[in-house]
Amino acid sequence: MENMLYEAAAEGDVSALQMLLWDDKLILDRVLSRCFTETPLHIAAMLGHREFVKEILSRKPEMAKELDFRKSSPLHLATAKGHVEVVKLLLSENPEVCLFRDADGRNPCHVAVIKGHTQVLKELVRAKPEAARAEIGGGNILHLCVKHYQLEALEYLLDMMGDDREFVNSLDNDGSTILHLAAADRQVEIVTLTLRKSRVELNMVNSYGFSAQDIALAHGRRNLKDIEIQESLKQAGAVQPSLRGKDQTVPVELERYSRRHKPKRENNWLEQKRGTIMVVASLIATMAFQAGINPPAIYFQENEKIKGRIDIPAFVNVIGVSFYASACIILLLIGGLPLRRRFFMWFLMVIMWVAIISIMIAFNNAVDILPRSNDMDSSEGDFYLGDVGAIFVLVLLFVHAVRLIVKTVRCVRRRIKKQRSNLSSSMRQNIV
Repeated sequence: MENMLYEAAAEGDVSALQMLLWDDKLILDRVLSRCFTETPLHIAAMLGHREFVKEILSRKPEMAKELDFRKSSPLHLATAKGHVEVVKLLLSENPEVCLFRDADGRNPCHVAVIKGHTQVLKELVRAKPEAARAEIGGGNILHLCVKHYQLEALEYLLDMMGDDREFVNSLDNDGSTILHLAAADRQVEIVTLTLRKSRVELNMVNSYGFSAQDIALAHGRRNLKDIEIQESLKQAGAVQPSLRGKDQTVPVELERYSRRHKPKRENNWLEQKRGTIMVVASLIATMAFQAGINPPAIYFQENEKIKGRIDIPAFVNVIGVSFYASACIILLLIGGLPLRRRFFMWFLMVIMWVAIISIMIAFNNAVDILPRSNDMDSSEGDFYLGDVGAIFVLVLLFVHAVRLIVKTVRCVRRRIKKQRSNLSSSMRQNIV
């Protein structure tokens, strides 16, 4: 009967719930007394079945405080899915659940910020304002807004609590405020919003001794974002630092700090590329394997021997290159190779290019091998799609070669400029 209750929760079937309660009035108590990983209220809240949630709360309100194997309450799950009406019901029954933390140390307010459900966040803060002030991971909810780039949630929280100096200037494990994090990640909108709507300390330094302006200046003036952040901080009254009298390792430490606090968008990009390359490599390997063991028949058709213009060994060799290139990619991806830098991904993509070009050549060979009818003149009116593909590939190779040359030249120029700067700085120090 418990299984029927869970099925009703998954479907949001209130009538089935009422019938089960009519047959067994203690069924909800039995569910609570047994070691289930989650209650029917968890399932209904997660799926947004408002009426089902309302019915359970009316009969067993204490179920709102139950936690699943991840220590998540029904409010955590409803918040993560953005079900505003379900959240209102759960809050009306027991607002104290806002303070409950899951296995990751997050309360529902933290979950709402991470998922970007601002309307849910508003309901949670109204019901339990102190939940928004709870710390997490050495920082507070404002740090989460910056790390996950939730501009709307940050604006709401600053409107509500921007005048609280202690809250706005809260520090994370590295002694950084939200202004430090925003400057490190070049988040122009967040820097502007923080300066406009809060009483953040402009010149506060973190554990490394850097202010937000230090971090912004460490980026240089490479793009418009750098310039806007530096000008915004300057106009707000940030003290302009002077690194002349400091040790020459300070800019290096600033660069390391900025790199360390950069959000994991790069890793997300790499993971997406990794998954895409794995799927494509698997498909190419499958196609190449099938074509390799079953090459196009060229010798017999209707009991007549037909000559192909390309040898079978040539076809097998080309398709073999594609197969082994794809297999190498798969082995590298599943073999635990650390692919945290774009260089390794570009290396894999070059191998992928080899595999794709090889299978294109094999396709052209297969088309050439296929027999033609007697009335078809192979020398006249023969349009090769392979020629178009070859031209397209050559154009792409040329474009990528130009990009590689440009990047290489820029990198060399940047290193030469940096060496000259370091040399001139050391000469000035020796003169002094």
